[in-house]
Formats: sequence, C-alpha cells, structure tokens
Amino acid sequence: MIAGAGLLSNVGLAAPSALTGALGNFTSLPITSQFSGIVSSASGLLGGGTLDSLRTLGADVFPALTNAIPGAGLLSGDIASALNVVAPGGMASGGLTGLVGSMTSGMLGGGDLGQFSQIFSAAQGYSGIANQFLNSTQNIAGLASTFGPLTGGMDSLMTGSFSQVSEAFGALGGDMGKLGNLIDMNNLPNLGNPSALVGQLANAGGLVPGVESALRSAGLDSAAITGLATGSLPNISNTANKALYEGMTKITGGELAQVKNILGVTTPNINSMADLLNPAKILPNSFPSLTMPTPDGLRGIYADVSGTVNTNIEKFLIDPKAPAYTGDDPIVRARLGLSPTVTA
Repeated sequence: MIAGAGLLSNVGLAAPSALTGALGNFTSLPITSQFSGIVSSASGLLGGGTLDSLRTLGADVFPALTNAIPGAGLLSGDIASALNVVAPGGMASGGLTGLVGSMTSGMLGGGDLGQFSQIFSAAQGYSGIANQFLNSTQNIAGLASTFGPLTGGMDSLMTGSFSQVSEAFGALGGDMGKLGNLIDMNNLPNLGNPSALVGQLANAGGLVPGVESALRSAGLDSAAITGLATGSLPNISNTANKALYEGMTKITGGELAQVKNILGVTTPNINSMADLLNPAKILPNSFPSLTMPTPDGLRGIYADVSGTVNTNIEKFLIDPKAPAYTGDDPIVRARLGLSPTVTA
C-alpha cells in the first residue's frame, strides 16, 4: 500500500508525502527537536550503555516526548521483537520516527524496484497463506458453535448430524434396511403421525380395505380420505388421529400383511399396523441407542430395552412445572411413555 501510493503518484519507490510530512512535523516539535539535539551532541561524549539509556529516556512513561520507541509497559514484548528492537525502549537510531522511516525504506527495497518486487511477492504470498489459516480458524469457530460437545461434537459434523440420532450405525442401518418405504424422508416432521403413515401407504401403493374402514371409523369424510390417498396430509384433529390409531391396532393378519407388503416392511414381530408407529417395534435392534439433543448434551430417549421412555428427558419435552399430560394425542403419549389411550 505504501509503495502503491508512491507509484500511483508517479514518484517512484518512495514513501508517500503524507507519511514523510507527518514524521517531519513530529520531529520538528520543540520538545522532540531539543531532545534529539541533546542525543546528537552526547553521541561523541557518552559511553554506549549510557547513550542507549538516554535514547530510551521516557520510553515506559511518555515516549512521545523523547521520540523513544515505546517500552515494555506500553508495547508488548512480542511486538517489540517483531519490530527487531530491544524492549524496553529499543535503541534504533533516530527513535520511533527513525524506526518507521527505516522500516518504510526496507519495505520499499531501498528504492530498488528489483528488491521491492521480491519483498512484495513474499508479502503477497504470506498474506495468502495467513488468510487461509485465518479463514480456517473462523470457519472452525462457526462449526464449533453448531457441532459443539452438546450436540455430538465432530461426530455430528462427520456424519451430517446423523450421530445425534444414534451412534449404533450398524444396528440402526440394519433396522432401517428392513423398513422399505415406511419412512417418508420428505415428511420427517410428521414421522409417527397416524395420518402421515396412511399417506405414505397411499404413496407407496394404495389403501387396503381395513385402512379405509379405520379412516371412516375415525370420522374422516370422503374428501379427507381422498386427500390422504392422493398424497396430501389434511389437517386431522387429535381426536381423529387417536381414533385412527385405535383403528390401526385392529389391522392385523392378512390386512397387516398387505400393508407391510405395499410398504416393503420385513421387520419381524409387527403385530398390528399401529406397531409401525412405535420406534421400539420398527427399530428392534437399535432403539435403545436413540438419542436426542438437550441443553445437557445428547441423552438417551429410552430408559432400557423394554421400550420405556427415559423420564429424565421429560423436562426437555414439557414444562416441568406443568401438570401431567392428560391429552389424547397418541404420539405425544407415546413420547412421554404413557399408554396409547386415556384411562378413567
């Protein structure tokens, strides 16, 4: 930038006039000019150590008065070392303005365009390398806030956050391989919703008579059933979803076999269509490993292999001060480890 200012002004490799003018104005101040004269007069009279002490006079207190290089109290030792001066104060000839002038001349190659070209190329290369490290550090900081210890750390980054669901990849992959088209990857927010399962069945091949009967028993009209059959998910009330879930518990035997065949499900021990909504049933080998992110880090969803929900995560699902859940939404009840239906 300094060299560019000179080159663009068509004055060659020279310090810009703004810099030389500022340095000249500073050294012309009465106090700095008088002190410079004292140092110059004492150069032939005082020993090296005493002269150096004179040059650094005020370096740790008010270096501007004596044009001294700021000492360790005002300029960190690392910076002083980088400037190749001795802290405190330094002993560069000409004080701080002399140091600035010397560094400027050095960066400009002393007026030699060949030297400057080498210096500029080295500085440009260093800048590129430094920026790579800086950008990497910045990116890592951003990733750390997204994939920190509370959400699984670098495991989440390497697996696209899949490890936040389970780290038993082999078991989970085996279970999912037997589910065929049961899970609609484009509708994951509604995973476990009875009406969403019916919609996925319709997308995969069509409704079987028992399912359509369960829909009608749940109170759905022809328009809502048609919507499900054509792949859309109508806004079904909690009461209707509950009735639909109860109807699914009655779809067994041959009708269940048709449903599993359409969806391509080969998971064993599925005794009713309602079991297709139960993670402990559809993921028999991996459900104990399922986890969820919480403010305290990843926590297991299930307490043990019996399929009981971990009561320690209830505080993250509902307000701990709220009364016990008594609603009839089967999905919420299942997530809280409650029976599918409300009992008197």
